[in-house]
Amino acid sequence: MFDVKKMVEEIISKKEIKNISFTGVGGSLACFYAPYYYVMREAKNITTSYTSSNEFVHDTPSCVGENSIVVISSRGGNTPETVEAGLVAKKLGATVVGMTHEDEDNGIKEVSDYVILFKDLSEDVYEASKTGYILKIAMETLHQVEETGRYEEMCEAMKKMNVIIPEAETAIVPEAIKFSINYKDDKIIYTMGSGTAWSAAQQQQICIFMEMQWINSAVIHTGEFFHGPFEITDLNTAFLLLKSTGKTQPLDERAICFLNDYNTHLTVVDPEKYGMKELGEVSEYFDYDFHTAMLGVFNKLLADMRNHPLSKRKYMWKYKY
Repeated sequence: MFDVKKMVEEIISKKEIKNISFTGVGGSLACFYAPYYYVMREAKNITTSYTSSNEFVHDTPSCVGENSIVVISSRGGNTPETVEAGLVAKKLGATVVGMTHEDEDNGIKEVSDYVILFKDLSEDVYEASKTGYILKIAMETLHQVEETGRYEEMCEAMKKMNVIIPEAETAIVPEAIKFSINYKDDKIIYTMGSGTAWSAAQQQQICIFMEMQWINSAVIHTGEFFHGPFEITDLNTAFLLLKSTGKTQPLDERAICFLNDYNTHLTVVDPEKYGMKELGEVSEYFDYDFHTAMLGVFNKLLADMRNHPLSKRKYMWKYKY
């Protein structure tokens, strides 16, 4: 397993770190929201940014510079916009940490000062997963630079995720079966969430419903629901709400209460039913990973029920774009 602690020690021995920024696209951007959220809420002085790769290239956050760690991610290692973002960060003097799943030579390896090969949750322990590593980078940076970030609580929570996730993936199967049956014919599905669960809802919208299932979809932050989106609600509007375990939970509860009164087509995935409160006050930083893992179960069953493989594409990898 890659030694993140040693890497951060080495980086801060060479320069003062004032910023940690994250850039990627698709699921490789969504995975950064939890560590970004964590730094935003736990850091005293370290700044952060969370930017889509091509936007980073064309309109780089002003906080990025020689005192930055910039973390980039591409599963296959060659996403053009993300590789270019890494080059932009390096030209500004930032230390670039690249995340990829593939071990062969690729663009991420070429532009990164440090390269971390991550595993899927099904392949290894939570700490070796993509978000596990990224959270460790954020944790170690805050801990070593300014002694913030609830370090011991976060380390303990990571260990518990190794038990919670596999047990929950089994226990949630009945909910996933029900979802696949009830939503297989829907032409549009709205995803909802708050806190780090919001990024899981956004990832489900763009990467699964739209990319892999060709279902029209939109993500709605539960805090924004009553400022426009709730007007599209009728009895049969399809909603999938990913509940938070953290401080934003009242936002979710308010939306659930309304939908229980005016809608009959709502599915709520509640992490507290599957042990996530065991993580204590830091549980909200792990909601993204919990929901992503559970939706993996949902999505396989939905694809089978719809006879639409998750690997099926209309344009991606087939045309120039």
